Amino acid sequence: MFALGLRYLNGWAMAAADGARKERAEWPPHPDRIFMALAAAWFETDQPGDEGEALRWLESLPPPGITASSAEYRLTRSTGKPVTTYVPVNDTERGKKIPDTHELAKLKEAGLALLPEYRSRQARAFPVAIPHNPDVYLSWEAGLPAPHRGPLMSLCRKVIAVGHSASLVQMWLEDNPPTAGLIPVTGFAEVRLRIFGPGRLVDLERRHKRTEILAWSELNQHIETTTQAKEKRALRTQMTTRFPNGRPASQRPAPGLWQGYGKPRLPEPEPIPGSCFDPRLVVLMLEGPRLSLTSTLKLTAALRAAMLSACPQPIPEWVSGHTPVGKPTTQPHVACLPLPFVDHPHADGRLSGLALALPDEHQLDLAEAAAILEPWLRDEHGLPASIRLYDGRWLEQRASLEIRENPPASLRAEPWTRPARRWASVTPVVLDRHYDGPDKWERAAEGVKDACERIGLP
Repeated sequence: MFALGLRYLNGWAMAAADGARKERAEWPPHPDRIFMALAAAWFETDQPGDEGEALRWLESLPPPGITASSAEYRLTRSTGKPVTTYVPVNDTERGKKIPDTHELAKLKEAGLALLPEYRSRQARAFPVAIPHNPDVYLSWEAGLPAPHRGPLMSLCRKVIAVGHSASLVQMWLEDNPPTAGLIPVTGFAEVRLRIFGPGRLVDLERRHKRTEILAWSELNQHIETTTQAKEKRALRTQMTTRFPNGRPASQRPAPGLWQGYGKPRLPEPEPIPGSCFDPRLVVLMLEGPRLSLTSTLKLTAALRAAMLSACPQPIPEWVSGHTPVGKPTTQPHVACLPLPFVDHPHADGRLSGLALALPDEHQLDLAEAAAILEPWLRDEHGLPASIRLYDGRWLEQRASLEIRENPPASLRAEPWTRPARRWASVTPVVLDRHYDGPDKWERAAEGVKDACERIGLP
């Protein structure tokens, strides 16, 4: 077992989780971001062959486990977005001649504006995460081959920043890392992070264009230094032929692969009977006017409609609850649940959120479920998407994945799914048939027992 250790020297990490929007700080750092920092260190030095081999070996490994503490975020209290900073714009007037004068206005107009203190300012956002512990580890169960140990140590020493250039770090190899708090999981996951894989280094090298940029610079230098007109024309012809689009420029890296991560599941001391549903609920928090429990059916109907409209065709049986010919399915299918604010001295029964209960791994391919639900629940950056819940009349809400580290108890899966010998329903129980006669309540109770048995409970 080995790990890549990473310490944020300033005590904070500056990197955007949402690309150019720069409204969300990335934490924990995505494994692909750390690999790109290693690759950049290799590109910007002499590119020793043994370091390249070490990177190619590293990218062939399975996704790593991650050890990272929770973090706070530097946000504006009123908007909940990163603090706006006004910074000097880039130098766009290089080459102006400075006049021989002492008049400040003319000096500023001519060239003094090149200095940062005289440039205009533009609003910029720098998302920052402030971890409780500045140390992060990417760990693998695989052993580290001796030929790669030295090159990896050398690469780690070359890395000075991860994310923004101001996000200074120290990196090292660790043979005894702490237990990973996030591990790769299949199916729907709490967190989705970008990872690297085979071919990532080749892709980054192609986008970096280091060889082409050096060749262009060398050729351009020959053109500028030669004094022979004939040789200069030949070199310019060669430049135009080889670089028809002018000076090559490095491209931004394309996003890497996505991998779901979750907390390790503790081994159960003995098998505990459960239902046919996976206890890891997909929890959604609500945004909008407060709704009471009496809104449950309308809200869950709107959630189901939104899910069906986002599903690829044909809609899977475990989503629709119907077979391809339109008959009710006999197999377990997704359930929409209300999550109200209850079991608290100040509880008022309002709906805090919703949840999707998926059939467990014995009833459903969880990887298939993730492939269908993830594009609906997350945006292109892997962050929670805003889902509109609308019934066409009076109900309009927004829902999004609950990914906070410490959400309210009503928005955690455990209070609703943990083992217990007694249960209480916070909503009216909808029976699957009508009961009449003097013993209808006894028969209704037996009906509830039958319903429990149908979903696999004892």
